[in-house]
Parts: sequence; structure tokens; C-alpha cells
Amino acid sequence: FLDEIGDIPLTVQNQLLRVLQEREILRLGESKPRKIDVRVLAATHRTLSDEVAKGNFRSDLLYRIRVARILLPPLRQRREDIPLLAASFLAQSVTASGKPVKELNLEALRLLSEYDWPGNVRELKSAIEYAVIGCKSSVVQEDDLPPEVHPSLNGLDAISSDSTTDEKSSLQK
Repeated sequence: FLDEIGDIPLTVQNQLLRVLQEREILRLGESKPRKIDVRVLAATHRTLSDEVAKGNFRSDLLYRIRVARILLPPLRQRREDIPLLAASFLAQSVTASGKPVKELNLEALRLLSEYDWPGNVRELKSAIEYAVIGCKSSVVQEDDLPPEVHPSLNGLDAISSDSTTDEKSSLQK
């Protein structure tokens, strides 16, 4: 699996193309190539045809990897996936942390479902890990979620930082 293949430097693209064409690799420390039989999956957030036009991606490599395509829309366009993903990430985080957290309450789940997720699934996973770390009961509450997911906490953060600035300026006078 080649994640973010659109970010691979041209020199590495050359090597990868050779591997795909010749179906062989040269391992470090060896002088004789080895035959391989592999399937390659690649993912990117870039439009590779645009990158080819800009000279940032090899067209011949694009044609090699662009055999079967799966378009996966961003999380904000498939909100129905959020509860299932959140439950999975919750289970993973609970296992890793050993905390006795069992579920997300409905309000927390609603907030997760309404958030736009600019960081996509990785950001959702991080938000769940954050919530588990801060959770004080067996159920994740909306206040356990990170401030960027919780609109009222975002507002409170802005208000508290403004009032802190006001207090500092009045102390200086």
C-alpha cells in the first residue's frame, strides 16, 4: 500500500516504475535482482493527472497504477459512516488505554456527526482518542470531545482568551 503516492519524489517514482515494469527488486546488500509477484494499492489526495500536467508526477507511472479506481469522498460527505467509525475508534482507543469507557452518549455522537472533519478520518480517530483520555466515566460526554468539535467550547475558549487579555491590560494600567 503506497499512501500519498502523489507526494513521492520523481527519483522514487522512477524506481517504483522500474519495479512495476520489471516485476523485480534489488534488496539492499544484494547484487542479484529478485522476481516479485505483488499487487500495489495506492492512495492520494491529489489529482494525479493535474500533477502529471505540472511535471510533478510521471505519466507512465500513472498509467501503471491507474488500473482500478475507488473514489472515497471526504467524511463530511458521508456522515452516515461517522457512528460506525467512531465506535470502532472508541474500541481501539479503549483497548490501547485500558480505560473503562463503553460508549459515546447521543449528544457527543450528534456533535461528531455535525462537525465538518477537515482532517477526515484521521481527525475523527484523534478526536475519539482525545475524548477517551479525558473521559471521567464509562460514557463519553460532549464535554469530553476536543474543543474544535464542540462549538460551545470553541466560543468559550475565545471568550476566556479575550477576558484574559482584558484582565492583563487592566492590570497593566
